[in-house]
Amino acid sequence: MMDALDDADALEIERALREDHEGLCHAAHLPDAGLVWWRATIRARADAARIAEHPIAVAHSIAGACVVALACALGALAWRTMPELILQNAVPLVAALALCLLVAPLAVILALAKD
Repeated sequence: MMDALDDADALEIERALREDHEGLCHAAHLPDAGLVWWRATIRARADAARIAEHPIAVAHSIAGACVVALACALGALAWRTMPELILQNAVPLVAALALCLLVAPLAVILALAKD
């Protein structure tokens, strides 16, 4: 176990810590008020833009879900009304669907790309 510090050691440690603290306080520099104001303004604008973009992102998500649901509904309706025609043209329909599934991510990437 460590021996208890005597008063002289405690005072020496206190003095060393105080000198270190004072030296660091003198070496520290505060940025100019204009710089602090400019950074706060930039941060406030970025926060406001982020808050404003959230409802737009939700609306885009809902619109995408509606498009997928509409496509599924149209596919089910087509299958119920003309199953023979769909089965006869299955290969071109599957090829067209595969092409759409391959092109859709590229279209999304290009649409969301920032200039």
